[in-house]
Amino acid sequence: MPPTGEALLTIIDRYVLRQCLVPIFATILIGLLVLSAARFLIIFDLVLGNDQGMLIVARMLGAFVPHYLAFMLPLALYWGSYLTARQLTVGSELNILQATGSSIARSFGSLIALGVIFTCISVLVVGWLQPIGRYSYRALTYHLEKSDFYLRVRESTFMNIDNRTVYVQEINPDRHSFQKILIFQPLDKGGNSTIFAPRGNISKIDGSLNLRLFDGQRVVVADGADPDNVQMMDFDVLDVPVGNAAAAFRSRGEDEQELLLPELMAQTSPIADADVVDLSMALHKKLVIAMSCLFLPMLAVVLGVQSSRKKNLYQSIVAILVIIIYHQLIEFCGDYGKKSDLGPAVVLWSLYGVFFIGTLVLFYKTTTGIGPLQDRIASKLDRIGMSLNPFGWLRGRPQMP
Repeated sequence: MPPTGEALLTIIDRYVLRQCLVPIFATILIGLLVLSAARFLIIFDLVLGNDQGMLIVARMLGAFVPHYLAFMLPLALYWGSYLTARQLTVGSELNILQATGSSIARSFGSLIALGVIFTCISVLVVGWLQPIGRYSYRALTYHLEKSDFYLRVRESTFMNIDNRTVYVQEINPDRHSFQKILIFQPLDKGGNSTIFAPRGNISKIDGSLNLRLFDGQRVVVADGADPDNVQMMDFDVLDVPVGNAAAAFRSRGEDEQELLLPELMAQTSPIADADVVDLSMALHKKLVIAMSCLFLPMLAVVLGVQSSRKKNLYQSIVAILVIIIYHQLIEFCGDYGKKSDLGPAVVLWSLYGVFFIGTLVLFYKTTTGIGPLQDRIASKLDRIGMSLNPFGWLRGRPQMP
């Protein structure tokens, strides 16, 4: 007994979703691996020498995953929808689905529903997981740097530790002791203190991390206005604080990127690292990126549905360029909105409205009429002597005698 119309539509939805979810998850996985590779090198260099190095690397990478997911989810949804529409069209499967009575819009209805689901997930990621992950990453970095000075030190490299500049010429194999150490610290009234020591090591007392120096010399210029007034002192042992493992990290919220979505919406006054305009741009940029999942599947269908009789070699390139241009326009509009009188909200949502309405119009044109939209546009252009294919246009030009 053949399936009823409702059962047939359910089968079509399952088939389209199955075709779409595979490239979506593959895109997310590959994107996370590629983006995490560069971050892994930075983190691994930071924790090199720690007894729990790989565990710390895993925690820090895990804290950074929501940041990558924030723009990987819309991209994966778009690319998976495009590949599905293109595969069904080129393989003539879309024609078969239409022969069963399912329109193009109904055949890809499951992708539109998937866009709504991805919108909710994206709001959750950018509104809650991303701020918490960013704060966790910074807290882990802070405690790592404060508790493990020897992990940051590099041979023959100047380092800034609080208000001191530290230089170590040689690191012993145990990484806890050093040779030929120089420490420079500015003082009040333009003075400075310079410490030289032939050797030193790390000592930890009650959570405080000290660099213990031996047999060195300290030179102090108390007043920068009187550089000739120099005090020189020799010492046998001198402890210089270089960190406090017990010190708590700052509270969350000093950066707009650490605020949860409700906190960002309720924040009406400047914070430590951002003014009101920065807060507005951060809020609306997150919402625009998340809400883009509502129209990206339709845009992908518009670009993916093509003639089943031929393959467009540059169509995939155009599809990639569209999503890149859209992302760059979001960044540009956010920066432009900060400098203009309109504000980031007006500029960003105007861009979103143009793309959303334009996609709806193109999707309607694609799902109505006879034949793919590209073929209909190409046919009309051919009547006036133009072509959508630039290579065909060049080949069609008359040759010079």
